[in-house]
Amino acid sequence: MSNIVYGRLRDVHKDARVVTIKKNGRIEYFHMPKGLFQTFLELFLKGSYLFMTVSDEKRKTKGWMTRSVESIEKIMLPQGQTPLVFFDIALIRGQIRSLIESDRPKLFLDLEMTMPPYRLTEPFESEIIQYGFVLTAADGTVLEKEKNFVKPTRKDAITDRTRKFLKISSEDVEAGIPGSDFLKRLVALIRRERPTVFVWGQNDGIELKKASRRHHLPDITRGIQMVDLLRLHKTFFGLKNDLGLFNAYSLYYDDAIDAKQAHDALEDAWYTKRVFDGFRKATAGKRLVDIAKYK
Repeated sequence: MSNIVYGRLRDVHKDARVVTIKKNGRIEYFHMPKGLFQTFLELFLKGSYLFMTVSDEKRKTKGWMTRSVESIEKIMLPQGQTPLVFFDIALIRGQIRSLIESDRPKLFLDLEMTMPPYRLTEPFESEIIQYGFVLTAADGTVLEKEKNFVKPTRKDAITDRTRKFLKISSEDVEAGIPGSDFLKRLVALIRRERPTVFVWGQNDGIELKKASRRHHLPDITRGIQMVDLLRLHKTFFGLKNDLGLFNAYSLYYDDAIDAKQAHDALEDAWYTKRVFDGFRKATAGKRLVDIAKYK
């Protein structure tokens, strides 16, 4: 069982990741996972009020009897009649809902990249070798979908690991379009439709920046709204660890996904869209989600 606990912060024990709060004249001790503690450490000012979801079970940590903190709900510092709010998950969730419900078109994008060889003997830099996207209107109507292979700049870029993982051949990739053409195609689409671009994780944005530099083009990620749907899930649900795309899919849909399926950019773009659709209903309170096993 878990419940909300709040009180004034008294001490922070960094080595143990333990905070103490004073509540009703009593000192209580709370232990935090590493990621959660590091995320909020700079906001732990003495005298501020912490609102936390904590487990009921107690355990000994560095000699103290502590309860585990599952999530931080709010951090505020009393300041006259208007408290200074450092963090409020309720407000952040409201902002996420507004982003999800925006009336802009949406572009669900996925990229596949080269992978290093099994035995790495020299510096390696990944390159985009396949893209897939699904473009929808604000109401979810699919306007366009596309996928293609992208030729890497290095002839030896397609390693055995890449071929095995993506289930592709070097000939597949060589039949693709040049990387500069892919970037220009994406820029033209974004300029025309002005969509919010949704990706799963940080890697796609990083790879687009690298590809822009490699082909001597302006940074494609500048001036567009690129949203990491994985990060939104972690923030909205208070997750400590990353959530895989297919695990996220299973939160919203009962049909099972074959874990051994081929990684295909268009297929993953479709899954990203489906996850978005489920997340949209969850953030609006129209679908219950059992997130407990991922916390």
